[in-house]
Amino acid sequence: MKPIDFPQSTKVLQKPSTMSDNECSSLHVWNDGKQCVSCWKPTFKERMNILFGGKVWLGVLSGKTQPPVFVSGEMVFEKAPLKARILAFWGKAKESIIQTWENLAEAAKQPDKRKHFYVGFAIALVVGVLFGALVGFVAGSLAGAIKEWWDSKGHGTVELMDFIFTMIGALCGALVALIVCVLFNIHSVLSWLLK
Repeated sequence: MKPIDFPQSTKVLQKPSTMSDNECSSLHVWNDGKQCVSCWKPTFKERMNILFGGKVWLGVLSGKTQPPVFVSGEMVFEKAPLKARILAFWGKAKESIIQTWENLAEAAKQPDKRKHFYVGFAIALVVGVLFGALVGFVAGSLAGAIKEWWDSKGHGTVELMDFIFTMIGALCGALVALIVCVLFNIHSVLSWLLK
């Protein structure tokens, strides 16, 4: 069996320096001062032996102290109540949204991000007025995707934020194009010209 990391682990017990990686691994444990819990994952062969043999063999290397050890197939941690889990989820979601907003605000200060915004805005506005707001948004977003693809071929640095700012610009340009079309009561300039 191999020890595995688990979300509740609080520390890692390092393997002895005298042992190789094949003989011993670092052990992730949860410790509250009274007990120490680790999580192990058996190999496929070991699972078959447990299934058909019905036994688990546990060995502990001798040392100065030997804490009590147990093996269990059931989860030893109690699940938090549903309300607490939902509140924790929304708390993490709120933190993620705030962090994303802060990252966008910081990136907006960079001149190249503003340039990507303006390019997406201009493409979406022009194409949106000519062919419709949705087509303008798609064209502006597609321009950002093509630019990032071109950068990935060795012509520049691929940055997700560049694409995001191009899409934000395309969305804003498409909204302005939609307002223009609504003000003039047309679906697009092209459809108005073809009447």
